[in-house]
Amino acid sequence: MTFTLDIPQRCIIAGGARQQLANEAKRLVWQRPLIVTDPFHNDTGKAQELIDILAQQNIDARVYSGVINEPTTQMVDAAIAQYNDQSCDGIIGFGGGSPLDTAKTVAVLLKNPGPIQRFMGLHKVARAGAPCIAIPTTAGTGAEATKVVVITDALTDVKMMCLDRAFLPAVAIVDYELSITSPPALTAAVGVDALTHAIEAYVSRKANPYTDAIALQACQLIYNAIRTAYHTPNNTDARSAMMQGAFMAGVAFSNASVCLVHGMSRPIGACFHVPHGLSNAMLLPAITRFSLEAAPQRYLAVAQILGLKDEQALPDALQTLNTDLNMQTPATFGIDAKQWQQRIAKMAQDALASGSPANNPRVATAAQITELYQHVYS
Repeated sequence: MTFTLDIPQRCIIAGGARQQLANEAKRLVWQRPLIVTDPFHNDTGKAQELIDILAQQNIDARVYSGVINEPTTQMVDAAIAQYNDQSCDGIIGFGGGSPLDTAKTVAVLLKNPGPIQRFMGLHKVARAGAPCIAIPTTAGTGAEATKVVVITDALTDVKMMCLDRAFLPAVAIVDYELSITSPPALTAAVGVDALTHAIEAYVSRKANPYTDAIALQACQLIYNAIRTAYHTPNNTDARSAMMQGAFMAGVAFSNASVCLVHGMSRPIGACFHVPHGLSNAMLLPAITRFSLEAAPQRYLAVAQILGLKDEQALPDALQTLNTDLNMQTPATFGIDAKQWQQRIAKMAQDALASGSPANNPRVATAAQITELYQHVYS
């Protein structure tokens, strides 16, 4: 049997690792990279810190800070235009998953004729992308470690998932110090997103022995640290564990795929604009309970590494985690019950069409997905 494990060419993981940025940019022979980020990181001076670090090696960086909320084709096009207009020669993604996905997409389009719609789906990129350095500031998406991007078509409002090794960053710089100022609600949402990545990678039908080891370690790191990171944001041990766990979960799911939770989560985000980590949290306990019977040994291994007695205790533990982190349900988020009910059929079809549910230990029918959506609304 053949296994593949696609990861960034170079990974630097430590508190203060961002100080290595100039050395990595110099190694890539960059003179004027474009930092792709969002308004928050630009306005608070965090992007300026990267500019100053790069200037120490006489590297003159520019900033595109137009990534607002989830990335769109319009944002990608604007970043490419600035890259070309300012004669840039490198791409740095800086922020949460949205800036990182935008930067990774720009890097691919610099070497492959667009539009990005051509690459929607699996393994459709002909050539390697331009080198990209990814620097996450949240412990959640794992985008710095993945060969996946999700970009919304600005004209059709369709969320396009593109998966190809061309989207892998050349360098991942994972510095937990950048996550310390994340507010509690964001820490919780992205943390549960990372935990979902790890659990789903382990129970996925596409799992392999290498992703198994990484996924289980990620489960343990995240689960044991997330409450402390949420309640005590300045705890550096917890922040470090969360950042390492999110990175490892990214490696695991990028190579083993996600499953039913993510398949059902994306339509919730598309229909009701629920943040991705929160929609995962809404679904994770119920879908874990639904899936237990199809892979009891897999879920037992997850339960045991979390310190639980058996797999039957896992769904309740995940629900308790949601409660401890003040995670909202669809109802408490403000989604109208009637609108939820009206959208269920479409959400179920969109979930199945994404392909992720086929990786789940228990493959759900449209009717079962409908029942799960009805169950989680409360």
